[in-house]
Amino acid sequence: MIKLKNLLKEDWWDDLSDEAQAAYIEKHGEAPNVAGDEDEKGKEKQGEKPKKKDERPLPGITSPSHPDSPSQTGATITGPQDDADTVDPPGDAAQERAIISAVIDLVRTGEDANLCDKKYSVPGSNLFCGDNKGIPREEMPQLKSKPIPGGKLDAMIKNGEIDEKYIKRDDDGEIVEVNTEKMFLEEIGKDAPEEVVKVTDLKATQTELKGNHVSFFLNQLQNGDPDSEFTKALLQPIIVARDPNPPHDMYIVDGHHRWAALVAQDIANGGDGDIEMTVKVIAAPIDEVVKQANDFTEDMGLETKSGGKKKEEVVQPFAELYYRMKNR
Repeated sequence: MIKLKNLLKEDWWDDLSDEAQAAYIEKHGEAPNVAGDEDEKGKEKQGEKPKKKDERPLPGITSPSHPDSPSQTGATITGPQDDADTVDPPGDAAQERAIISAVIDLVRTGEDANLCDKKYSVPGSNLFCGDNKGIPREEMPQLKSKPIPGGKLDAMIKNGEIDEKYIKRDDDGEIVEVNTEKMFLEEIGKDAPEEVVKVTDLKATQTELKGNHVSFFLNQLQNGDPDSEFTKALLQPIIVARDPNPPHDMYIVDGHHRWAALVAQDIANGGDGDIEMTVKVIAAPIDEVVKQANDFTEDMGLETKSGGKKKEEVVQPFAELYYRMKNR
Protein backbone atom coordinates (compact mmCIF):
# COMPACT_ATOMS: atom_id res chain seq x y z
CA MET A 1 0.00 0.00 0.00
CA ILE A 2 1.42 3.39 -0.92
CA LYS A 3 1.66 6.07 1.71
CA LEU A 4 0.75 9.19 -0.16
CA LYS A 5 2.17 11.93 2.04
CA ASN A 6 4.42 14.13 -0.08
CA LEU A 7 3.53 12.12 -3.19
CA LEU A 8 4.86 8.54 -2.96
CA LYS A 9 7.01 7.04 -0.25
CA GLU A 10 7.81 4.01 1.87
CA ASP A 11 6.73 0.56 0.63
CA TRP A 12 5.76 1.71 -2.85
CA TRP A 13 9.34 0.83 -3.76
CA ASP A 14 8.96 -2.83 -2.77
CA ASP A 15 5.82 -3.08 -4.87
CA LEU A 16 7.54 -2.00 -8.08
CA SER A 17 8.65 -4.63 -10.55
CA ASP A 18 12.37 -5.38 -10.92
CA GLU A 19 12.32 -3.57 -14.25
CA ALA A 20 10.72 -0.48 -12.74
CA GLN A 21 13.22 -0.43 -9.86
CA ALA A 22 16.10 -0.77 -12.30
CA ALA A 23 14.74 2.08 -14.40
CA TYR A 24 14.42 4.29 -11.30
CA ILE A 25 18.00 3.58 -10.16
CA GLU A 26 19.33 4.19 -13.67
CA LYS A 27 17.61 7.57 -13.76
CA HIS A 28 18.34 8.73 -10.20
CA GLY A 29 21.62 6.95 -9.47
CA GLU A 30 20.31 5.24 -6.32
CA ALA A 31 17.25 3.70 -4.73
CA PRO A 32 14.95 6.09 -2.83
CA ASN A 33 15.07 6.60 0.93
CA VAL A 34 12.04 4.73 2.23
CA ALA A 35 13.01 4.51 5.87
CA GLY A 36 9.71 5.74 7.30
CA ASP A 37 7.96 8.61 9.04
CA GLU A 38 10.52 9.44 11.71
CA ASP A 39 9.52 13.11 11.74
CA GLU A 40 5.93 12.24 12.59
CA LYS A 41 7.04 9.80 15.31
CA GLY A 42 9.18 12.55 16.79
CA LYS A 43 6.27 14.93 16.88
CA GLU A 44 4.17 12.34 18.71
CA LYS A 45 6.85 11.90 21.38
CA GLN A 46 6.95 15.67 21.89
CA GLY A 47 3.22 15.78 22.48
CA GLU A 48 2.34 17.23 19.11
CA LYS A 49 -0.49 15.66 17.15
CA PRO A 50 1.06 13.93 14.14
CA LYS A 51 -0.51 14.41 10.76
CA LYS A 52 -2.96 11.76 9.70
CA LYS A 53 -1.26 9.36 7.32
CA ASP A 54 -2.74 9.33 3.84
CA GLU A 55 -2.67 5.92 2.27
CA ARG A 56 -4.58 3.89 -0.26
CA PRO A 57 -3.66 1.21 -2.78
CA LEU A 58 -3.04 2.21 -6.37
CA PRO A 59 -4.64 -0.37 -8.66
CA GLY A 60 -2.20 -1.96 -11.06
CA ILE A 61 0.77 -0.68 -9.03
CA THR A 62 0.46 -1.60 -5.34
CA SER A 63 -2.71 -3.66 -5.62
CA PRO A 64 -4.16 -5.82 -8.38
CA SER A 65 -6.00 -4.11 -11.20
CA HIS A 66 -9.76 -4.43 -10.90
CA PRO A 67 -11.01 -7.35 -13.01
CA ASP A 68 -13.49 -5.09 -14.83
CA SER A 69 -10.96 -2.37 -15.61
CA PRO A 70 -9.85 -1.70 -19.20
CA SER A 71 -6.40 -3.18 -18.52
CA GLN A 72 -8.02 -6.49 -17.58
CA THR A 73 -10.74 -6.69 -20.22
CA GLY A 74 -8.63 -6.66 -23.35
CA ALA A 75 -8.54 -2.91 -24.01
CA THR A 76 -5.47 -1.29 -25.52
CA ILE A 77 -3.82 0.89 -22.86
CA THR A 78 -0.39 1.65 -24.32
CA GLY A 79 -1.28 3.72 -27.38
CA PRO A 80 -2.05 3.14 -31.06
CA GLN A 81 -0.32 0.30 -32.83
CA ASP A 82 -0.36 1.94 -36.26
CA ASP A 83 -0.63 5.45 -37.69
CA ALA A 84 -4.19 4.87 -38.88
CA ASP A 85 -5.36 4.55 -35.27
CA THR A 86 -3.86 7.77 -33.94
CA VAL A 87 -5.78 10.73 -32.54
CA ASP A 88 -5.75 12.54 -35.86
CA PRO A 89 -4.91 9.88 -38.47
CA PRO A 90 -2.62 9.39 -40.11
CA GLY A 91 -0.48 10.53 -37.20
CA ASP A 92 2.65 9.20 -35.53
CA ALA A 93 1.74 6.08 -33.56
CA ALA A 94 5.24 5.65 -32.14
CA GLN A 95 5.28 9.17 -30.76
CA GLU A 96 1.83 8.79 -29.20
CA ARG A 97 2.94 5.55 -27.52
CA ALA A 98 6.01 7.35 -26.15
CA ILE A 99 3.84 10.18 -24.78
CA ILE A 100 1.46 7.78 -23.04
CA SER A 101 4.32 5.73 -21.62
CA ALA A 102 5.85 8.90 -20.13
CA VAL A 103 2.52 9.98 -18.60
CA ILE A 104 1.84 6.53 -17.11
CA ASP A 105 5.29 6.44 -15.49
CA LEU A 106 4.75 9.64 -13.50
CA VAL A 107 2.46 8.04 -10.91
CA ARG A 108 4.94 5.18 -10.49
CA THR A 109 8.02 7.36 -9.96
CA GLY A 110 6.37 10.19 -8.01
CA GLU A 111 7.82 12.71 -10.43
CA ASP A 112 5.97 15.55 -12.10
CA ALA A 113 5.96 17.14 -15.55
CA ASN A 114 4.07 19.88 -17.34
CA LEU A 115 2.01 18.19 -20.04
CA CYS A 116 1.88 21.51 -21.87
CA ASP A 117 5.57 21.07 -22.70
CA LYS A 118 6.39 20.28 -26.32
CA LYS A 119 7.54 16.80 -25.31
CA TYR A 120 3.92 15.86 -24.69
CA SER A 121 2.39 17.54 -27.75
CA VAL A 122 0.46 15.15 -29.97
CA PRO A 123 1.31 15.75 -33.64
CA GLY A 124 -1.55 17.04 -35.78
CA SER A 125 -3.75 17.97 -32.82
CA ASN A 126 -4.28 20.63 -30.16
CA LEU A 127 -3.37 18.11 -27.44
CA PHE A 128 -2.50 18.55 -24.76
CA CYS A 129 -2.17 22.33 -24.77
CA GLY A 130 -2.01 23.45 -28.39
CA ASP A 131 -3.98 26.66 -29.05
CA ASN A 132 -4.19 27.40 -25.32
CA LYS A 133 -5.02 30.95 -24.22
CA GLY A 134 -1.66 31.54 -22.56
CA ILE A 135 -3.16 31.91 -19.07
CA PRO A 136 -0.91 30.64 -16.25
CA ARG A 137 -2.47 27.96 -14.07
CA GLU A 138 -2.36 30.15 -10.98
CA GLU A 139 -4.49 32.76 -12.77
CA MET A 140 -7.25 30.32 -13.65
CA PRO A 141 -10.46 30.26 -11.60
CA GLN A 142 -11.20 27.42 -9.22
CA LEU A 143 -14.94 27.16 -8.56
CA LYS A 144 -14.48 24.13 -6.32
CA SER A 145 -12.13 25.17 -3.55
CA LYS A 146 -11.76 25.93 0.15
CA PRO A 147 -13.15 29.15 1.63
CA ILE A 148 -10.63 31.65 2.93
CA PRO A 149 -11.13 32.19 6.68
CA GLY A 150 -12.94 35.48 7.25
CA GLY A 151 -14.12 35.74 3.64
CA LYS A 152 -17.66 36.09 2.35
CA LEU A 153 -18.12 32.39 1.61
CA ASP A 154 -16.69 31.42 5.00
CA ALA A 155 -19.25 33.68 6.67
CA MET A 156 -22.09 32.29 4.56
CA ILE A 157 -21.17 28.74 5.58
CA LYS A 158 -21.03 29.66 9.27
CA ASN A 159 -24.42 31.37 8.95
CA GLY A 160 -25.94 28.27 7.38
CA GLU A 161 -26.54 29.98 4.03
CA ILE A 162 -24.81 27.26 1.96
CA ASP A 163 -26.54 23.92 1.46
CA GLU A 164 -24.37 21.13 2.88
CA LYS A 165 -24.73 19.18 -0.35
CA TYR A 166 -22.30 21.67 -1.91
CA ILE A 167 -19.75 21.24 0.91
CA LYS A 168 -17.27 18.37 1.03
CA ARG A 169 -15.73 17.58 4.42
CA ASP A 170 -13.07 15.15 5.56
CA ASP A 171 -13.52 12.56 8.31
CA ASP A 172 -12.82 15.22 10.94
CA GLY A 173 -15.50 17.54 9.59
CA GLU A 174 -13.01 19.96 8.10
CA ILE A 175 -13.98 21.51 4.77
CA VAL A 176 -12.17 20.01 1.80
CA GLU A 177 -13.92 22.12 -0.81
CA VAL A 178 -17.11 24.01 -1.61
CA ASN A 179 -18.74 23.72 -5.03
CA THR A 180 -19.72 27.24 -6.08
CA GLU A 181 -20.50 26.50 -9.75
CA LYS A 182 -24.24 27.06 -9.30
CA MET A 183 -23.65 30.33 -7.44
CA PHE A 184 -21.27 31.52 -10.15
CA LEU A 185 -23.73 30.83 -12.97
CA GLU A 186 -26.44 32.67 -11.09
CA GLU A 187 -24.05 35.56 -10.49
CA ILE A 188 -23.29 36.00 -14.21
CA GLY A 189 -26.85 35.23 -15.28
CA LYS A 190 -25.88 32.31 -17.51
CA ASP A 191 -27.20 28.82 -18.01
CA ALA A 192 -24.82 25.93 -18.64
CA PRO A 193 -26.73 23.13 -20.34
CA GLU A 194 -25.01 19.76 -20.46
CA GLU A 195 -23.71 18.26 -23.70
CA VAL A 196 -21.70 15.16 -24.55
CA VAL A 197 -18.64 15.95 -26.65
CA LYS A 198 -15.44 14.27 -27.76
CA VAL A 199 -12.59 15.11 -25.40
CA THR A 200 -10.42 15.87 -28.42
CA ASP A 201 -12.82 18.68 -29.38
CA LEU A 202 -12.01 20.62 -26.20
CA LYS A 203 -9.06 22.94 -25.75
CA ALA A 204 -6.92 23.75 -22.73
CA THR A 205 -7.05 27.35 -21.56
CA GLN A 206 -4.09 27.32 -19.18
CA THR A 207 -0.40 26.82 -19.86
CA GLU A 208 0.26 24.13 -17.26
CA LEU A 209 -1.10 20.62 -16.72
CA LYS A 210 0.41 18.82 -13.76
CA GLY A 211 1.48 15.46 -15.10
CA ASN A 212 1.35 13.59 -11.80
CA HIS A 213 -2.30 14.58 -11.32
CA VAL A 214 -3.16 13.38 -14.82
CA SER A 215 -1.14 10.18 -14.38
CA PHE A 216 -2.89 9.45 -11.08
CA PHE A 217 -6.31 9.88 -12.68
CA LEU A 218 -5.32 7.90 -15.79
CA ASN A 219 -4.14 5.01 -13.63
CA GLN A 220 -7.58 4.87 -12.01
CA LEU A 221 -9.32 4.96 -15.40
CA GLN A 222 -7.13 2.14 -16.74
CA ASN A 223 -6.81 -0.10 -13.68
CA GLY A 224 -9.45 0.93 -11.14
CA ASP A 225 -12.99 -0.22 -10.50
CA PRO A 226 -15.19 1.37 -13.22
CA ASP A 227 -18.11 1.49 -10.77
CA SER A 228 -16.19 3.06 -7.87
CA GLU A 229 -17.08 6.51 -6.59
CA PHE A 230 -13.61 7.69 -7.54
CA THR A 231 -13.98 6.67 -11.18
CA LYS A 232 -17.48 8.11 -11.34
CA ALA A 233 -16.16 11.39 -9.94
CA LEU A 234 -13.52 11.57 -12.64
CA LEU A 235 -16.29 11.40 -15.22
CA GLN A 236 -18.39 14.19 -13.73
CA PRO A 237 -19.11 17.16 -16.04
CA ILE A 238 -16.61 19.99 -16.35
CA ILE A 239 -17.37 23.60 -17.24
CA VAL A 240 -16.40 24.90 -20.68
CA ALA A 241 -16.97 28.11 -22.63
CA ARG A 242 -18.07 27.96 -26.25
CA ASP A 243 -17.34 31.03 -28.34
CA PRO A 244 -20.57 32.23 -30.03
CA ASN A 245 -18.51 33.18 -33.08
CA PRO A 246 -17.12 30.69 -35.63
CA PRO A 247 -15.35 28.31 -35.34
CA HIS A 248 -17.14 28.03 -31.95
CA ASP A 249 -14.09 26.73 -30.08
CA MET A 250 -14.75 25.19 -26.67
CA TYR A 251 -12.22 26.05 -23.97
CA ILE A 252 -12.09 24.60 -20.47
CA VAL A 253 -12.99 26.86 -17.56
CA ASP A 254 -12.52 24.40 -14.70
CA GLY A 255 -11.60 20.70 -14.80
CA HIS A 256 -8.42 20.65 -16.89
CA HIS A 257 -6.81 17.64 -15.22
CA ARG A 258 -9.82 15.33 -15.42
CA TRP A 259 -10.18 16.27 -19.08
CA ALA A 260 -6.48 15.64 -19.70
CA ALA A 261 -6.77 12.19 -18.08
CA LEU A 262 -9.56 11.31 -20.51
CA VAL A 263 -7.50 12.65 -23.41
CA ALA A 264 -4.65 10.40 -22.26
CA GLN A 265 -7.06 7.49 -22.09
CA ASP A 266 -8.21 8.28 -25.62
CA ILE A 267 -4.63 8.18 -26.87
CA ALA A 268 -3.85 5.08 -24.80
CA ASN A 269 -6.74 3.03 -26.17
CA GLY A 270 -5.76 3.66 -29.75
CA GLY A 271 -6.84 7.23 -30.21
CA ASP A 272 -9.18 8.17 -33.05
CA GLY A 273 -11.33 10.35 -30.79
CA ASP A 274 -13.71 7.76 -29.36
CA ILE A 275 -13.68 9.00 -25.75
CA GLU A 276 -16.43 11.44 -24.80
CA MET A 277 -17.29 13.40 -21.68
CA THR A 278 -20.19 15.47 -20.43
CA VAL A 279 -19.60 19.21 -20.25
CA LYS A 280 -21.55 22.19 -18.95
CA VAL A 281 -21.45 24.75 -21.73
CA ILE A 282 -21.44 28.51 -21.12
CA ALA A 283 -22.14 30.37 -24.36
CA ALA A 284 -19.49 33.09 -24.14
CA PRO A 285 -15.85 33.71 -25.10
CA ILE A 286 -13.41 32.02 -22.72
CA ASP A 287 -11.55 35.25 -21.87
CA GLU A 288 -14.81 36.82 -20.69
CA VAL A 289 -15.77 33.80 -18.59
CA VAL A 290 -12.33 33.50 -16.97
CA LYS A 291 -12.43 37.16 -15.90
CA GLN A 292 -15.93 36.78 -14.50
CA ALA A 293 -14.99 33.61 -12.64
CA ASN A 294 -11.85 35.16 -11.15
CA ASP A 295 -13.79 38.23 -10.03
CA PHE A 296 -16.37 35.93 -8.44
CA THR A 297 -13.86 33.73 -6.58
CA GLU A 298 -12.01 36.80 -5.30
CA ASP A 299 -15.23 38.40 -4.08
CA MET A 300 -16.40 35.17 -2.41
CA GLY A 301 -13.05 34.46 -0.79
CA LEU A 302 -12.08 31.15 -2.39
CA GLU A 303 -8.57 29.74 -2.27
CA THR A 304 -6.82 29.76 -5.64
CA LYS A 305 -4.21 27.48 -7.17
CA SER A 306 -0.70 27.73 -5.72
CA GLY A 307 1.06 28.16 -9.04
CA GLY A 308 3.48 30.80 -7.80
CA LYS A 309 4.82 28.86 -4.80
CA LYS A 310 7.76 26.53 -4.53
CA LYS A 311 7.34 23.09 -6.04
CA GLU A 312 7.08 21.31 -2.71
CA GLU A 313 4.25 23.65 -1.73
CA VAL A 314 2.51 23.38 -5.07
CA VAL A 315 2.17 19.62 -5.45
CA GLN A 316 -1.10 18.48 -3.94
CA PRO A 317 -0.78 15.07 -2.27
CA PHE A 318 -2.42 12.30 -4.25
CA ALA A 319 -4.45 11.30 -1.21
CA GLU A 320 -6.11 14.70 -1.05
CA LEU A 321 -6.84 14.51 -4.76
CA TYR A 322 -8.35 11.07 -4.19
CA TYR A 323 -10.49 12.25 -1.30
CA ARG A 324 -11.76 15.24 -3.25
CA MET A 325 -12.59 13.16 -6.30
CA LYS A 326 -14.29 10.26 -4.55
CA ASN A 327 -16.53 12.59 -2.56
CA ARG A 328 -17.87 14.48 -5.56
